[in-house]
Amino acid sequence: MNPKHLLPMSLRDVLRPTYQKALRAWQESRLSPKPQSWREGRAKAWSSPSAEALLDQAGTDFGITQVPFEILGLLDKLRALQPKTVVEVGTHKGGNSFLFCHALASTERVVGVDLCVQNAAKLIHYARPGQRYFALHGDSQTQAMKARVVQRLAGRSVDFLFIDGDHSYAGVKADFELYAPLVRRGGIIALHDIVADHRTRFGRDTGCYAGEVYRYWAELKSRYRTDELVRDPEQDGFGIGVVYVD
Repeated sequence: MNPKHLLPMSLRDVLRPTYQKALRAWQESRLSPKPQSWREGRAKAWSSPSAEALLDQAGTDFGITQVPFEILGLLDKLRALQPKTVVEVGTHKGGNSFLFCHALASTERVVGVDLCVQNAAKLIHYARPGQRYFALHGDSQTQAMKARVVQRLAGRSVDFLFIDGDHSYAGVKADFELYAPLVRRGGIIALHDIVADHRTRFGRDTGCYAGEVYRYWAELKSRYRTDELVRDPEQDGFGIGVVYVD
């Protein structure tokens, strides 16, 4: 008999969140055993291949969803910036976090925020020597989460902030207003999905969802010095907007 069946369902419901939190903490710890495939993947990432090779690995190991022209263009800008501290709001499967850790030799501390940071244990395991990856599970749009981010920054300002979380107008605005003040002068903020999807523009549902980021992006362009990384203005969503914090 499964030991958990000895407990009444009501008690299991009470204990489940605590158990799941403890299990996640164990899986993300350095002491938990890791699959051989993770060790091989980490060795591959540490071998310092090209950005294109790392993008391929981000796809196979973490299921990244990016247009190569756009994300590689962003990495070019970031290499010139040489960020040490990165915050990502909306990590999805972790592909972007993987790139920020391994395609940028300067990064020392990367903080990922999501309701559930998928592949968190894997990202922590892949981190380079001297580098830390922090996975913060929870709602990004709260002062409590911002306080957790600040705690993980340990007095450091943010060099680069990537926002790819809640794609509603209110959501992306809240994420920007909460975390942009943490970015140092001279740093960079980037937003994903600044191009409206085809459902929004043409009423044709293709399964691609960019939400209302394009609306908030139009406002940011009137307030900041910006740049756009868009492969094709007529594409179905995607696109990266870059804000320079002057």
